[in-house]
Amino acid sequence: MDEAEKFDVIIVGTGAAGEALAHRLAAAGKKVAALERERVQGECGYWACNPTKTLLRPVALWGESVKCFGTKPVELNWREISDYRDKAVRHYDDSMLADRLAARGAHLFRMEGRLSGPGMVTTEDRVFTAPDIVLATGSEPIIPPIEGLIDTGYWTNREIVSVRQIPRSILFVGGGPVAVEIGQMMQRYGAAVTIIERAETLFGNEESILGEHLLQALQADGIELRLGVEVERLTKYGDAKVAELSDGSDARADEVVIAVGRKPRTTDLGLDTVGIEARKAVPVDEFGHAGTGLWAIGDVIGPPFFTHRALYHARCVAANILGLSRPLDERAVPRVTFTDPEVAAVGLTEQQAREQGIDILTASLPMEELDRPYTYQTDWSGVCKMVVERHTGEVLGAAAVGPLSSEWIHIASVAIRARLPHQVLGDVIFQFPTFSEFFWHLSEELDSAGAR
Repeated sequence: MDEAEKFDVIIVGTGAAGEALAHRLAAAGKKVAALERERVQGECGYWACNPTKTLLRPVALWGESVKCFGTKPVELNWREISDYRDKAVRHYDDSMLADRLAARGAHLFRMEGRLSGPGMVTTEDRVFTAPDIVLATGSEPIIPPIEGLIDTGYWTNREIVSVRQIPRSILFVGGGPVAVEIGQMMQRYGAAVTIIERAETLFGNEESILGEHLLQALQADGIELRLGVEVERLTKYGDAKVAELSDGSDARADEVVIAVGRKPRTTDLGLDTVGIEARKAVPVDEFGHAGTGLWAIGDVIGPPFFTHRALYHARCVAANILGLSRPLDERAVPRVTFTDPEVAAVGLTEQQAREQGIDILTASLPMEELDRPYTYQTDWSGVCKMVVERHTGEVLGAAAVGPLSSEWIHIASVAIRARLPHQVLGDVIFQFPTFSEFFWHLSEELDSAGAR
């Protein structure tokens, strides 16, 4: 190998977190080496957030046109939609993003790197050194050990959001956000969708009201939901793929999509060379430190796996590398699923707060209690819930299901981040009519329940 190349900072991975960090540090005058084995912007830019939300927009508009009054369903032209998706992901070409990094002053190396000791990263034929190294390798799909899975063939999020032609039928293994978002989307584009979920409910880690409302919405769209069962074996039967289920039944489809979750990408990172035991995620302290001169950001430090969380990590760790002291405060990371209706949550659920021994009060309100739903669509179902500390009134969590909840949930995010009492939300003058009025209604209910 050649002599080591010296930098101020080495970033391993240029997904959402790594790219954002490289821009910030290079702009601050640091000599940055960014190593990328695939494409700049990673999973989010090409196979997750960007293409999925692009494909979701037309079916969301379709849903709005169905639920609005005096309108007809809009036409969905898949060829034009898929062509626009390809444009949105720059036809899977990251050269513009690479040029933007170079223009900022960062050095992009298209190669896979691994730690080879403190302050050192090694590739196949090069050695890089720096006083600060940041791991930003992201996450990858969990592939369960289902008998026959490899021989039968399967897709992950990458294949399903990149399709040129909609399959006639799709079976999703897993019932989390990826499955329900893409499943509802594909159902509306014309596929017959089945979702297999081993839990008895959808979104069991969230407030129960979210899963209940979402279940009804998915069933109304014609999606077949098989809850409380697992896929034990996959086989081929002619052109179909058949899943044998734990209750003795089966389900079949043209394509099978594995969507049981993701895991940090830590394989062959060389963690042992810096004294870190191989584990599911890279452990960090409250500032993002994984060790002396070693940092980790984004999905590689473990769930929840959100781009907005990764970008937040990049902002914090950039500040810390530049000599500031900015801890990672993750009490208010929003969790949104872009189904119809949208599902959103932030902070603690009621169950989580009680498990932590916090004395709480909760309040919930159905959407039909507001004026805005009646002006928006003919479906007035939906709900919002808030969790607060009983004695201080501090907002600890909120959950919502309904139109545009991905937008107005941020009011609760700000309240949690700023440790505001719910009475502040109760005293805000919200524009009328708006879904955000939920919060002053909930505050009044909490006051009547005894929150101080």
